[in-house]
Amino acid sequence: MRGHDRVRELMVRHNPVPPHEVGRRVLGPEEEEVLRRILCGDAPSRARRRRPAALAAALGAVATVLISVHVPSGDRRAPAPATAALSPPGLAGRVGPEILEDLARITHISNTEPLPDPSPRPMSSFPQASPKLLELAALAAARPRPPAGPWSYVATEEWLMSTTVETGGAASRVVPWLVQRWTPVSGKGTCRRVRTAGRPFEGGGWEGIPPEAGRSIPAPSREEGRVADLRPRANALSRSGPVLRDQLLGTEPQVTMTRTRRLVRAVENLHSHDVVEPALTAVLWRVLAAQDDLRSLGQVRDRRGRPGQAFGFEDGPLLGVLVVSSATGGLLATELIRVARTRGHEIRRPVVEEYRTYVIGRWVGGVGETS
Repeated sequence: MRGHDRVRELMVRHNPVPPHEVGRRVLGPEEEEVLRRILCGDAPSRARRRRPAALAAALGAVATVLISVHVPSGDRRAPAPATAALSPPGLAGRVGPEILEDLARITHISNTEPLPDPSPRPMSSFPQASPKLLELAALAAARPRPPAGPWSYVATEEWLMSTTVETGGAASRVVPWLVQRWTPVSGKGTCRRVRTAGRPFEGGGWEGIPPEAGRSIPAPSREEGRVADLRPRANALSRSGPVLRDQLLGTEPQVTMTRTRRLVRAVENLHSHDVVEPALTAVLWRVLAAQDDLRSLGQVRDRRGRPGQAFGFEDGPLLGVLVVSSATGGLLATELIRVARTRGHEIRRPVVEEYRTYVIGRWVGGVGETS
């Protein structure tokens, strides 16, 4: 996939910009080269300068794509600090998060080792996910429904790229985010998202970095958007497996993805803004259990150290992973890892492209409340 094709895919998935507007964005050769270096973890630095205009255009395109995740842009208000007591994600490598230790051991891949060619543990070597997913579906179905409230409050830890353009050069920085979302269950009105920067993956945190180093803490942001633009919504989803499957696929427009990846992406989006009751969770796992290319990888711990069952699937050069709690049957985390070279992505080792860890999901009485 070429650089600008990947940008379009990311914008359709994560950004409120309509797909037809994304299609109009055409990058020049120099902009494409800058984007390629960023996406491959080889971002331009001061020692590798390019024309400022091309840098600003290309880096601006990336920042536009990745600054909004799932909440559509509405009236922008003054930044507000996060209120939930969330611990920032742990530090990792210089260009991004480490692959989960358990996952690296199971799949024989690591972002500290050269890229294996071919992969020593293809997904076809793992058992199908169906038996384990059906067990977890039964576990979830047996749980009582917690008391409902008018608002869903969801807190996540997420990996996103933060890019800055400075006088005389450009710097690309990989930053984990603490994200809180408040969404009315009714499906009407507006939703709120608050993002606060975690510690950068380069080590050492933000403290003690002089201003002239060009590394300032990204400001917290608060955004509001239309609830009607969020899809899928828990209160609109069927509890019938075949109907639910079609609904989930209908919310993910990227038909170039495999069906399994589209289903997992829809499940990820759902959990990002809605509290998902146990009965619906059970049906979601039954739907995924029918996907032959979804494989059971074994027991892992997510980025917060919680034990869960990992499931994996391949979509071209990408390995997708979701982790489900062994204790509750609920979704703990998702990961997307690039594990193969492709044209325009001449990576030297596997790299984590995205992750989302679900920290809190509960119903609350109003926007801004966390319990």
